[in-house]
Amino acid sequence: MATKTEGENLEDRVLVLMPTGRDASLVCSTLRGSGISAEACLDSDELKAEIEKGAGAVLLAEEALKDDVLEQLTALFNRQPIWSDIPVVLFAGNGQSAETLLQTVGTRFNATIVERPIRVTILISAVRGVLRARQRQYQTRDLLNQLEQADRQKDLFLATLSHELRTPLNSMMGWIQLLRGETSKQIDIKYGLDVIERNAKAQSELISDILFVSQVITGKLTLNKEKIDLISVVQAAIDVVHPSIEAKKIKLQTFFGSDICQIEGDPDRLQQVFLNLFSNAIKFTPEGGRVEVRIGIEDSQANVEIKDTGQGIKPEFLPFVFERFRQADNSYTRQVGGLGLGLAIVRHLIEMHGGSVGVKSEGENKGAAFTVTLPACFEQKTHDHSGGNGNRTYNRSDSEAILKGIRVLLVEDNEDSRDMLKIMLEQHGMEAVAVDSAAEALSAVRHNQPDILISDVGLPGEDGYELISKIRKLPPEQGGEIPAVALTGYVSLQDRVRAFEVGYQEHLSKPVDMEKLLELVKILVVRREPAV
Repeated sequence: MATKTEGENLEDRVLVLMPTGRDASLVCSTLRGSGISAEACLDSDELKAEIEKGAGAVLLAEEALKDDVLEQLTALFNRQPIWSDIPVVLFAGNGQSAETLLQTVGTRFNATIVERPIRVTILISAVRGVLRARQRQYQTRDLLNQLEQADRQKDLFLATLSHELRTPLNSMMGWIQLLRGETSKQIDIKYGLDVIERNAKAQSELISDILFVSQVITGKLTLNKEKIDLISVVQAAIDVVHPSIEAKKIKLQTFFGSDICQIEGDPDRLQQVFLNLFSNAIKFTPEGGRVEVRIGIEDSQANVEIKDTGQGIKPEFLPFVFERFRQADNSYTRQVGGLGLGLAIVRHLIEMHGGSVGVKSEGENKGAAFTVTLPACFEQKTHDHSGGNGNRTYNRSDSEAILKGIRVLLVEDNEDSRDMLKIMLEQHGMEAVAVDSAAEALSAVRHNQPDILISDVGLPGEDGYELISKIRKLPPEQGGEIPAVALTGYVSLQDRVRAFEVGYQEHLSKPVDMEKLLELVKILVVRREPAV
């Protein structure tokens, strides 16, 4: 009777059915002596049952194919999954019976016929050969399983994406209708605008996460590294999420020590890492819970641990925590939204910094602890809380004076977006001329000499790249040196680089951050002013 030896894989074993004498036990002993897992079956019924459990190959003597065994085995092999074709080695008594077997078996299943007596070395070589072929089948199976899983994840992601984008859109559209309705005077307008803004930002963050992952996958993401104080980066992230911590009455405990912990990294990207981790901890920690943050140096490595008392992570999901689009709860009844991208972004960014990130959890409702490890530097550096960034700063009166009267040429083919930007620019004292095509913009530059150009990239006919290329070919007196800002929904690194190459001084992504746009206008206009 076939028995599984401890530690052996059922899929790798060779099943042997040789009903005459001690043939089966001798063959099994020979194969095992060469490190091949082999098990003897008493009859065809046991062989079929064991094949269903898993087998790497089958060795059959021709005398085992009596009665209707061949038909039964053929039916069994025809029911195999699409990836499977179990190799069978048939032992014929002589050359004549080998010919008969070849005609009888034909192409019914994957059979190799050998004549007895067979040398031990040839037997072992033949079995190893069919086992290698079986391993390739297993590789195909695993690949198919991965593709099926990826396809399921893709469908699930698209469904989740649709939900996550439509939910804030529903709030925005609903509040817009309320504010336009006959009962709008009874509605808290400020509250409604706050809801619209909050949901618009949520949509923008979702889109940014998707584009970020796209940059990672295509290898277009770059880091701007410098020596930074890790504690300052972590503290900056804490400051951002502090209102959420207070809202849920979460107790935040920090253990930073007195040593300054320097690393070489991109401060913006690392702040993104810790914002994701803190947001995750706050999201899954109930009201009144606790979040601990520890920073230390050990063996030339800077370690940041973020530990919470939240809902924890199921043991079976721990290996998949940092995979893209994977979430512990993908059901319609899940309590927490999101696309499952935050932790994948964390892992990618930390690995780009030469570090690693790990997670531990004792299970559901037992909290989780994320640990980020980064290479540490050991040069001393004092904390700088001055907030200086090397740019010129303006007080309010300076700002208004600089913006007042600035002539802006705005190029945007979307009417709603164009009108909104024109109104916002004019509200800050600027004179805005708005056009919807590159041809009109080029004419306006030549004849009206604006102080600055703000242009979309995706335009009908000629795009924003062609527009700025033509402008840069004009002589200075016709606007060839006008400062220009590309304001666009094309936000990949490739788009940004191309914008600079063709002649834009700045590249801003949509939706527009108006404060940032105004600051860029001021800086570019000041740069252009002659020295006195």
